[in-house]
Amino acid sequence: MAELRITDPFLRRLVYIGAVLGVLLICLHLLSLLKGVILLFFHALTPFFLALVIAYVLAPVVIVVERRFKLGRIGGTLFVYIIIFVLLAVFLLLLVPEVIAQMIDLFTVIKNTLPDLLNRLSQIHYFEGQAEAFQTFREWLNRIELDYNRILTMFLQSLEKIASGGYAAAKGVAQEVFGGIGFLIRLLLFLVFIGIINFYLILDWERIRPFLKKMLSSRHRERAMDLLAKIDLSVGGFLRGQLTVAALVGLMFALGLFGLGFIGFPALSKYCIFIGTLAGIAGLVPYLGAVIGVAPAILIVLLTAGVSWPTKLITLASVLALFSLIQGLEGFVLQPKIVGKGAGLHPLAVMLALTLGAQFGIAGIMIAVPCAAIIRVFIREFYLERVEATEQGAGSEVEG
Repeated sequence: MAELRITDPFLRRLVYIGAVLGVLLICLHLLSLLKGVILLFFHALTPFFLALVIAYVLAPVVIVVERRFKLGRIGGTLFVYIIIFVLLAVFLLLLVPEVIAQMIDLFTVIKNTLPDLLNRLSQIHYFEGQAEAFQTFREWLNRIELDYNRILTMFLQSLEKIASGGYAAAKGVAQEVFGGIGFLIRLLLFLVFIGIINFYLILDWERIRPFLKKMLSSRHRERAMDLLAKIDLSVGGFLRGQLTVAALVGLMFALGLFGLGFIGFPALSKYCIFIGTLAGIAGLVPYLGAVIGVAPAILIVLLTAGVSWPTKLITLASVLALFSLIQGLEGFVLQPKIVGKGAGLHPLAVMLALTLGAQFGIAGIMIAVPCAAIIRVFIREFYLERVEATEQGAGSEVEG
């Protein structure tokens, strides 16, 4: 039987890409069929996934603290735990209420100011035929109500959903056992459970690599450990690096807008914590934090009443300059230095991974980006490098 061979490199690559896409489509179809089972599995293992991700991020920090202050592994872990507990308490008790209050206040300002802007737009000759659309938008805007207690309750309910871990898998049991005690007991037990799993993972973190090395055959050990090191660089670098970059982007936006408000546009400093937090959360996707941060700042400048247009234009230019500065620092300093080229993921890849992971709940979101980083390493290792080597070999033969 004759063997089918494709000699044209371009056609061979197209066939390969088509085969890969076909396999991906089949996998996605199988995921859709097994979604219920996978969702149940992910919900049940949410505490373990969360503990693993936290341990992966914190283990190097604990090792540095342990060696720097000579506290031992248990002492270093407890020291890091105390710092995280303090930061978490500040976040829940101080930052979250302030962010919610600023968000509601900003929405109220937009809701009261936007109708007047729409009326002015409807008087422009170009928008004369859009009066009905403007009216529909006004009615929709008037129907939206943001209440502090309602938003805080929704936030707590979201925490409760996360804290329940396997709640969807054992809903009846959870209702019978915790139904009369409430959300706080579930959250406390969840955090204790996460802490215990995380504690043991960090204690044995440095034993994992030697254990895996012993499990591998000597024939494939060197290759597998090299691949594991690249995966560790990609996943660990992205998780730790992107968290740091996101926090720095949010902090720079908060401080920058506070400074602009302090020197001449008070409305920006009034909402700087909300915008900085929004930019920091969005910054988990590379380069998205600065874009999300600048949008509400521009909206605040445009909708602030009682300010002359020359002042608004100067402030707009200052906001755009701040955006350009932060974007430049992130792109040319923070991303290369903190995340690293070997760990970087394209923003579209991150968003795609998060979108797919969201289909399987909190656990899916947590492991989505690490899985994307691992897939990136495998594609680079087993496909792109071989293609580059083949092309270089073909180029050398042509030159020869």
